[in-house]
Amino acid sequence: MKRNKISLFSVLVAIIIGIYVYFPCSVYAMDIVASAHSTTSKDMTPFYWTVGIVGGLIAITLTYVGWRKYKGDKKKSANNDPNS
Repeated sequence: MKRNKISLFSVLVAIIIGIYVYFPCSVYAMDIVASAHSTTSKDMTPFYWTVGIVGGLIAITLTYVGWRKYKGDKKKSANNDPNS
């Protein structure tokens, strides 16, 4: 059980680090493309950060809830198993 918690935690940390590494690069690339197409480009970086953080938190929360539901269903089916 403890090993599953550690591996789940390490996966979540890796996802968060990946979001923080990938997202600024993509925002920078989008800013370059936007500035090439428009001379009156506004700085949308804070908006992109907000969308990325909120979206990432929602994704992490949904992943956690799904994992907990899976583990609960698995435990419930093990308790109701007539062969045990």
